[in-house]
Amino acid sequence: RPRLAQVSAAPPLVVSSARSLGAPAVEAMPDATPEASVDADAGAAVGAVTTPIFKLFAPELAADAEPSAGPRVGELLGVPTPGFTVLTARGFPLHLRPEAMNAVLEAPHINQLPVGDLLIRTDSVAQCPKSSEGCRGFWPHLQGHLSYGSFRNPRDKASVHGGDAVCSVETKGGRRKVGPKELLELQKVMRLDLVAAPAEEVPLDTSGHRRMTRAVTRAGEWLKDILEAKAKDKDLSSFDWHVLAGIQGCGDVSLRVKACQAASAMPVSGFWIGGLGYTEDLHSRARVLEAVCSALPLRLPRFLPLNSGSPVEVLQAVLFGVDMLEVTFPTEAAAAGTALIFSWEMPEAEAQDAAAEAEALAPLLSPAPAAPAADGAAAAPPSAPAAPPAAMRSVRQLRMRAPECREDFGPITPQSPVRQYSRAYLYHLHEVHELLGTMLLVHHNLYVYREFFAAIRRHTSQGSLRRFAAWFMRTQTCEPEAVVEAVAAASAKRPRKA
Repeated sequence: RPRLAQVSAAPPLVVSSARSLGAPAVEAMPDATPEASVDADAGAAVGAVTTPIFKLFAPELAADAEPSAGPRVGELLGVPTPGFTVLTARGFPLHLRPEAMNAVLEAPHINQLPVGDLLIRTDSVAQCPKSSEGCRGFWPHLQGHLSYGSFRNPRDKASVHGGDAVCSVETKGGRRKVGPKELLELQKVMRLDLVAAPAEEVPLDTSGHRRMTRAVTRAGEWLKDILEAKAKDKDLSSFDWHVLAGIQGCGDVSLRVKACQAASAMPVSGFWIGGLGYTEDLHSRARVLEAVCSALPLRLPRFLPLNSGSPVEVLQAVLFGVDMLEVTFPTEAAAAGTALIFSWEMPEAEAQDAAAEAEALAPLLSPAPAAPAADGAAAAPPSAPAAPPAAMRSVRQLRMRAPECREDFGPITPQSPVRQYSRAYLYHLHEVHELLGTMLLVHHNLYVYREFFAAIRRHTSQGSLRRFAAWFMRTQTCEPEAVVEAVAAASAKRPRKA
């Protein structure tokens, strides 16, 4: 397969932000934190430091701001960040032919292959004529793109389960135990570009401190085993691949920070932040994201799996410094017969009002920075549960089976890549349960997400992301509607198909 472009080994400039997630700053990257909860020689014991795969671009040069969680723009092995992965089922894109997927996303992207899907295909890949090329020999459409073996499958509400010795993951044939040994054997066959180290998922609603501590300890031990094998096993060191460390700790911020320090001391290529994206509210998630992103090295990418990944959740994650999101919202919305029609083009004349901006972003940020007492406003603090959760706020969207679409012969939107098909035609396709209707909506929704992330990167580079996020929350979101329930129901009840 053609080699992927490697990022220069020279230390890149990195972008950091003040606590307000505002002004970016450029700083030299310090070495691994010596106070990590592992031995000082742990990094050397598991192999040499990996070649950098990620670089950050510095749009503005603010002099002295302390490193903290904040938005940034970069590039991960040729893929622009912030971005989102393309989730697959048994190696294929959801609802679309690979050719159509490549056409709508255009640039190289990251194909996400959950470990649970790969386990049941290991023998088939090993026996195929081009087995030396790994997963690309079995699935040719993966050529020219990055392949990412994720430990968690965002399509399943609970895809990782704890156990006495190792974790179990959901597969089409039931649960399968997966530890470092099983993951390494899988990687020898699949030859993935990026591999998420195994970790026990502990959602934020878990109250057992013993389980939280066990998840952090196990993640560190399993990571060390994988890195040692990667450095010593000839079958694993004969090709380029990179390990992402799992960051666990549930809602215990101090435990999360210790996990970040321990993982940062290892020669890893990035991190995936576990335990989030389930049923927690956005304020609880914000508190964890702020602590984790502030403790992780700026030079390495951060992945965040989310069971939904709505635009509201995406904006929150990007504001705190997440680089790559694992989302299902565009495809699940399409499966529920919903087209995304929100805008990503903020008017140039959008007013800059600090008070209005803070009010619009309050649902996305943690309570501490979101409620400054200096303003003297008597508004309810973020902890007040009166308003619906921001994560459940709907973006502007259109139900194709709505009566108003029945005789509407206009396109979904003027910019839609499937604008040659009218709303009335799409209404008919969904009325007769024709698969083409879902395929066309997936094509449209992925295009919308592609442009949405491009707008996020553009505004981050220009230093106007907070203003863009505030404008989006004010103008492109609304109160929860029945369509949101339909999306959730489709995710929970719809039979999984390859």
